[in-house]
Amino acid sequence: MDILADILDLLQIVAIAYFGGTSLYLLFFAVAGLFMPSDHIYPNPKIHYISIIIPGFKEDFVILETLQKSLEQNYPKDSFRVILVADHFLPETLKAVEKFPVTSVEVSFDISTKVKSLQKAIDYLPEQTDVVLVLDADNHIEADFLMKVNAAFESGTEVVQCHRIAKNTNTSFALLDAISEEINNHIFRKGHAAIGFSPALIGSAMAFNIRVFRHYIPRLEAIGGFDKELELLLLNDRKKITYLNQAYVLDEKVQNAKVFYKQRKRWISSQLYYFGQDFLKAIKQLFTEFNIQYLNKALQFSLAPRIVTLGVLIIINLAYLFFPFSPFKIAWLISLSACLFAVFFSIPIKFYTLTTLKAVLRLPRVFFIMLILPLIVRGTNKKFLHTEHEYQMNSENFKKNEYENRH
Repeated sequence: MDILADILDLLQIVAIAYFGGTSLYLLFFAVAGLFMPSDHIYPNPKIHYISIIIPGFKEDFVILETLQKSLEQNYPKDSFRVILVADHFLPETLKAVEKFPVTSVEVSFDISTKVKSLQKAIDYLPEQTDVVLVLDADNHIEADFLMKVNAAFESGTEVVQCHRIAKNTNTSFALLDAISEEINNHIFRKGHAAIGFSPALIGSAMAFNIRVFRHYIPRLEAIGGFDKELELLLLNDRKKITYLNQAYVLDEKVQNAKVFYKQRKRWISSQLYYFGQDFLKAIKQLFTEFNIQYLNKALQFSLAPRIVTLGVLIIINLAYLFFPFSPFKIAWLISLSACLFAVFFSIPIKFYTLTTLKAVLRLPRVFFIMLILPLIVRGTNKKFLHTEHEYQMNSENFKKNEYENRH
């Protein structure tokens, strides 16, 4: 009996170390994010030639609006170019794209990935390109966005991650996804940038010095999670990433459980894959080159999803209400408090509404989805999982006249 009790105590110590460590990690960077200074504005910056690459897979219903938004810039018209890599687009869409002053590259890969589209786009970059901006097919940028990106490269930075925000919060899942993105922005971007660390890349709304883009993009092999592979390569080589908190990119959020499940399955799969691939290398670099940022990134991939961490901590603390006092009870309570404060500090004030409170009722379902995902993601990182948008799910086999009416 004593042996069983010792085993249970040991398991609790391990669990507290993991979930408590995760909570303290989140809290540290959440607090740091409160003190990130505003983006530095450089007066009269040199005008760089910016090439905007938009890779898209079957994005027929949103691409025309995205192209229009990308072209409506308060930036010299002869100093930027939009390049669309259209993978498996409909003929009607490609014909409509011809009306826009953009470079359209039609592709149809057997195994479609964003990496392949970006690598293909390299062949179509104008020779005068100084900066490459990567957007998703549903991303909308504000009119002065390119001016902000342009100014950022005056500081000598080579990689920039911009602030991606929700385009829609029309369903509970979309609202929760929007809040989750802002928490990530606060902890893994603002918080990291505030202490001099590189912010996390997202996969879109990223800008690169042309030399960096040409050097690293051809080296990518990822089917899923290419942004993680790219970030690890950059940090391994000690390349600094800058975060532009005031350069906003509108991004469509998932609107239902089915899409949420597929998207998170892909994310967790790539996270686990790159943790296993880079963790030991990161430890080695810490001792040989003191590359703490590389190790920090590898450690991030070991963190449980926030909703899982929060759910587990709530369940355990509720369970301890029915047990006598023990030293573990205090440790679990501290861990829960740290996680709650991290989340509280990271959510923008605008989301503290009655609508958000109603959306919170969906969290138990989200918790159980996220809880089982690590058990069933094996091999997912080797498959192409496209995140459908709501327009695709409702109109997968739309008729030609419906398409023409819309555009």
